[in-house]
Amino acid sequence: MALSDHARGYLIALAGVLILSPDTLLIRLAAVDPFTLSVARGVLGGLVVLALVAVTDRRGFGGQLRGIGRWGWTVALLQGGGLMLFVLAMDYTTAANVLIVFATTPLIAAVMGWVFLGERVPAATWAAILASVAGLAIVTSGSLGTVHVFGDLLALLDAISLAAFYVVVRRLREISMVPAVGLGMFVGAALALPFAAFPAITVEQGMWILIGSAIVLPLPVILLTTGARYLAAPEVPMLALLETVIGPLWVWLVLGEEPGARSLAGGAVIVTALFLHALLRLRQPAAA
Repeated sequence: MALSDHARGYLIALAGVLILSPDTLLIRLAAVDPFTLSVARGVLGGLVVLALVAVTDRRGFGGQLRGIGRWGWTVALLQGGGLMLFVLAMDYTTAANVLIVFATTPLIAAVMGWVFLGERVPAATWAAILASVAGLAIVTSGSLGTVHVFGDLLALLDAISLAAFYVVVRRLREISMVPAVGLGMFVGAALALPFAAFPAITVEQGMWILIGSAIVLPLPVILLTTGARYLAAPEVPMLALLETVIGPLWVWLVLGEEPGARSLAGGAVIVTALFLHALLRLRQPAAA
């Protein structure tokens, strides 16, 4: 039986999240300052994305770039700016605060999708979003810090930027925005460049940076951007919350850092909510 566009988009986005899941582990193994890592990931990831665009599209690289239009540059700025905002937020507030604010991305995308695209979000999706936020609240409940207004505001701006990114990609679903994402990685690298320390690194560190920057980051970005063309605005960022669950499991398996009871309980809530949502949504037509 042929898959519907919605089912195809869901599976593409899910594949992207699963490939991205070891990213947290690779960042830990690389062990360099976040701005240096952002430069490396932006440059290498951008090169890989644009190289794949050049070899897979018969219009060639130039044709693809012309095809994205001015909205493509908007997508690039949202992508690059969002990457920088995330790194800065992690520097000015606690990781737990960033994650719980970041969990509002699907909610923001749902409101934006309704206002700008006229997309009505099904009740099942609202329920899954709220359950996912609750699950992430359980995960971070043991380490939520006091309010750091500036850092928390940066995290909120990052969530808004990412939500806007998915809304624009959804709005222009007839156009592939993958080239714009490649350009966005370069934008993120340029923004991080003035703050990067560029310390001396070992061969092993270089290997982890290369794997993360050239494989684990760009391939999921392509898949998530492609999947967003077929899904309602909040569904891809909601799926992306899975990475916050699976990522710590990779760290546990490789580095032996136990995620703790809260992480396991909250993760179970998120996985259950997304699994039930997928079962319901894949059995019915996508939202108009």
